[in-house]
Amino acid sequence: MDVIFAVVWSDDTVGPVPDGSGLRTEIAREVDGPLAELGVGEYVVNVRDEAVAGAMIDVQVTPRPVLAAVRARVPVASASACADLLDALRGLGPVSAWSVTASEPLPVPGPGGDGRCPGMANLAFLRRPERLHRDEWLRIWLEEHTPVAIDTQSTTGYTQHVVVRALTEGAPEIAGIVEEVFPIEAARDLGVFFDSQGSDERMSAHIQAMTASTARFLDDGAVDAIPTGRYVMGVRSPRV
Repeated sequence: MDVIFAVVWSDDTVGPVPDGSGLRTEIAREVDGPLAELGVGEYVVNVRDEAVAGAMIDVQVTPRPVLAAVRARVPVASASACADLLDALRGLGPVSAWSVTASEPLPVPGPGGDGRCPGMANLAFLRRPERLHRDEWLRIWLEEHTPVAIDTQSTTGYTQHVVVRALTEGAPEIAGIVEEVFPIEAARDLGVFFDSQGSDERMSAHIQAMTASTARFLDDGAVDAIPTGRYVMGVRSPRV
């Protein structure tokens, strides 16, 4: 099965991003029907919730702020097959969507009773620099950078999405999307984020290793890094 990865953008480029709790309810109300029609049993929603408010790493390259990300495994990730789902999301704001592959070098912790997975889920939208051919870019990212990212940070979950194609007109040219999950303390503590274990020397070494690795396949200003809460949502079939 394919994976559809959709982002809902804010209409307001300068205003505050709304709290995620109400937005999750709106998303469920809009998408449960179309997802049920596609045969989807559950899906993942990432929103900026209260737990990650004020996170120190929050980089927005795309002019419009991210309101939410929605992803689900679907039989066919095409614009026509997912038309009803994309139309439903457009009721919440402008939408970009991609067909992606998904792999988990480090599986994400399971959700609690409220559907929220522990910690902070950082979404990174990656743009491939022209200096690298796609195959070489993927090799560096997937094979060489991944262990560096996991080893130099307090990573508790790591999911990679390779973009296959855009499903919406005008979608940003994104080559890959990473979801990195960290302990919630990493949202506001750089030492926790880089797994310093109380050592300034260890933190400095981890930062240097991470910076050198990312510089190999990413240019400055090429990444959106969005702190979110990760929620696993069950599809409620519409009443007949």
